[in-house]
Amino acid sequence: MKLKVVFYMEAWIVYYRDGAKYNQQYIRFYIEEGNKLGINVKLILVEDLNFGVKNNHWFLHYQNNDIGYPDFVICRAIYPLLSKQFELLGIRVFNNSFVAEICNDKARTYQYLAKTGIKMVDSSFFKNLQVREKLFQATSPTIIKAVDGHGGNQVFSIDEITRNRLNILKGLGNSDVVIQPLIGNRHQDLRVYVIGKEIIAAVLRTAKIGFKSNFSLGGQVALYELSEDEINIVNLIINQFDFDFVGIDFIIGDEGEFIFNEIEDVVGARMLYQCSDINIVERYLRYIIHTLVKNN
Repeated sequence: MKLKVVFYMEAWIVYYRDGAKYNQQYIRFYIEEGNKLGINVKLILVEDLNFGVKNNHWFLHYQNNDIGYPDFVICRAIYPLLSKQFELLGIRVFNNSFVAEICNDKARTYQYLAKTGIKMVDSSFFKNLQVREKLFQATSPTIIKAVDGHGGNQVFSIDEITRNRLNILKGLGNSDVVIQPLIGNRHQDLRVYVIGKEIIAAVLRTAKIGFKSNFSLGGQVALYELSEDEINIVNLIINQFDFDFVGIDFIIGDEGEFIFNEIEDVVGARMLYQCSDINIVERYLRYIIHTLVKNN
């Protein structure tokens, strides 16, 4: 006879509607692994939430109704204001609103981490109203990134800009931008998966075509063993934040050196499952349980 699981924690996993459609299998992983650990994971769509301030009190409605609050939220939507609202209502959010605010803005991330002295690409920050002028002034080799881009989709090289500037303007939309020199001929980068203060794994990505090595864009992936010096670089970044689950990305320079690129707050796990047997969802949920128990 199969034993019935008695849930002792309620959790929300929060997505935008489009993101939930794209990540259906990943959401199922959270629900299934949650079941095993006594966590009832419920999918909540941002579009069904209504929140704000009324009579000087924070409020949160779901599908236009009051709703009981969960024990915690896993926020898979890039929406720092919503993460902050959860926190103000006393709900623990994984990752927290500060991580969401800094790490989902490339310019703010570079600005914040400059104090550490880690090697990173020289970067200039521009408002969206300056983008057209900067595009036509750009000289090769140059990279232009939307500060809030995700998954390599709003990153463009000078070659692409030279061919079709107007399409690049459209691709950048209303985003502010970071402009950087194009560096490295390897077209490789490294994602380091981090839970809390622990480095879980590193995956090397190599571009098949062009300079973008993102797995979602066709990059080849393989597990990578970090050296002691490389671990120290990663830990220097980890110690600047209270991470829960993130990916820290580095460009691999021509001499094999690490050059900091960005931090993924809403980090994907497809390539980790592709090249390892690490059950990152289970490990993350166990970390969450440990964190909540420790802090109560």
